[in-house]
Amino acid sequence: MRHFAKLYLLATVLAAATAFSQTTVTYKPSNAIFPNPERGFFSSLPREGGPSESPPNSRAKTDSLTLAAMKKIRAEGQSVVGLGYNLAKFRDRKISKEELQRIKHDFELIREGGMKCQLRFAYSESIGEPDAPLNIILEHIAQLKPILIANCDVIAVMQAGFIGAWGEWHSSTNGLDNTADRRKILFAELNALPKVRMIQVRTPYYVWGIFNRTTPITRAEAFNGSNYSRVGQHNDCFLANRNDYGTYVDTTRGENYIAKDCLYVPMGGETCHVSKYCERGNALCQMNRLHWSLLNSSWNPALCQIWEKEGCLDEVKRRLGYRFELLSGTYDTSLSPGSPFHYTIRLTNLGFASLFNPRDVEIILQGNSEGDRYVTSLPIDPRFWQPGDTVDVSGEIGIPSKMPTGKYSLYLNIPDPAPRLHFRPAYSIRLANKGVWKSSTGYNSLNATVDIVGGHASRVYKGRPVFRKLTINSGF
Repeated sequence: MRHFAKLYLLATVLAAATAFSQTTVTYKPSNAIFPNPERGFFSSLPREGGPSESPPNSRAKTDSLTLAAMKKIRAEGQSVVGLGYNLAKFRDRKISKEELQRIKHDFELIREGGMKCQLRFAYSESIGEPDAPLNIILEHIAQLKPILIANCDVIAVMQAGFIGAWGEWHSSTNGLDNTADRRKILFAELNALPKVRMIQVRTPYYVWGIFNRTTPITRAEAFNGSNYSRVGQHNDCFLANRNDYGTYVDTTRGENYIAKDCLYVPMGGETCHVSKYCERGNALCQMNRLHWSLLNSSWNPALCQIWEKEGCLDEVKRRLGYRFELLSGTYDTSLSPGSPFHYTIRLTNLGFASLFNPRDVEIILQGNSEGDRYVTSLPIDPRFWQPGDTVDVSGEIGIPSKMPTGKYSLYLNIPDPAPRLHFRPAYSIRLANKGVWKSSTGYNSLNATVDIVGGHASRVYKGRPVFRKLTINSGF
C-alpha cells in the first residue's frame, strides 16, 4: 500500500511537471524583401498626359482599372496603389451615377487583387486649371461618403485633395487655398470616412492653421478617433531641396513636428526633383526620422536609380513603414484541457514607421487537420510597436475544457480586422524571419508545438482570453 502511494505521488509530480514544461525558441532574422499591407513603395495608375502635366497618382477620365493591373503590381512586390480620380467634368455638377459606379467597381477590383489604395480626388492637373467651388466639393464628398464607408477596408489612407492644382491645396482658382475653406473640406472628408481611417494633408503648416495647434499628437491621444488624431502628412517634393519646394515654411520646426506626430499617423508621398538631398545618407536619415510609410515609385523613377547605384534601395524597400522581426519566444509545451497556456513573444520593429491602421494580433493552435484550429485575439494594439522598439508580448490563454488531445502547431497571425479581409493571407503581416511565413494562411509559425494531454488541469483557467475553435466556414 505504501509502495502504491509512492507511485501515485510520483505520477502526480510528473504530470504537474509536464503541464508546466516550456520551450524557448530563438528566431533567425531575414533580409528578404516582400510586400506587407499598407506600407512600402506604391505604384501610380496610368494617367492622361505627360509627367509635367498630370498629378503622379491621377487617372485619365477614360482609364479602366483592371484586375490584371492589380495582380501585376502585387507580383512586383507592392501592396498599395496610388488611386487618383480627376473630377474635372463635374466641376459644376453632381458626380454622375456612372462615375460613382465606376469608383465602386474599382474598389472591388483592388480588393480582389489583394491590394489597398492611397486615394485622392482632384479637378485640376496643372496650375491655372480650374478646381471646383466649395459648395460643389462638399456635395461631391457627401456623394462619395457611402462608397468610402463601404470600401474603407481597402483604403490604406486618403489624401485631402480636391483643392487646387493636383489636389495639393495650392493654386485654387476658386480661392479655396485658405485656412477656413481647407478646414471645412478636411472636416467633411474626415466625416465621410470611418474613424479608423486617416487623411494626409500636404504640409504641417496647413494642419497647424486648421486646428490652431502646433504640438504633435501625444501617445495618450493617439488613435482616439478625434479629428486631430486622424490627420497625417504627405510630402510631394520630398528631398527636392532644403525646404522640399515650400513644404516647410520653417524646415526645422516642420520636421521636428513630423518626427513626433508621425509616430501615430501616416507619412508618405514622392519627390518632384532629384537633388543632393536625395543622396543615401540624408535620404535614409530623413525617412527614419520622419517615419515614412509610403513612397511613390512611379514618380520620380530617377530617385530609385540613384539609391540602387548607392546601394541603399533594398534597405528602403525593407524599412518603409513597419518591419516586425521575431527575436525569441517562450511557450508552454504540454497542457491538459482547461489549463492556462503561457506565452512570451519578443519582437522588434526595424522599419521607419509604425502601423497607422488597426490590426488584430492572434495566437493560433493548429492540429493535424484543418478543422482542428483554435484561435484567440490578444488584447494589445500593435500600432504602438514603434520603430526601434523591442516589445514583449506575454500573458496566458485558456485551453478549452473539451479541446481534443493531440499535438498542435503554434502560430502568430496579425490579420486585417475588416471582415472581408481578415482571412485573406495577402492582408496579414509577414514577419521578417527565416522559416516562419506560411503563404497559404498568412500565419507566422512560432516553431513550437503544444501537446494537449489527457488528465485534469493542475490549475483550472477561469479568465479571458480563451482559445476558440475556427471552422472551415470561418474563411478557410
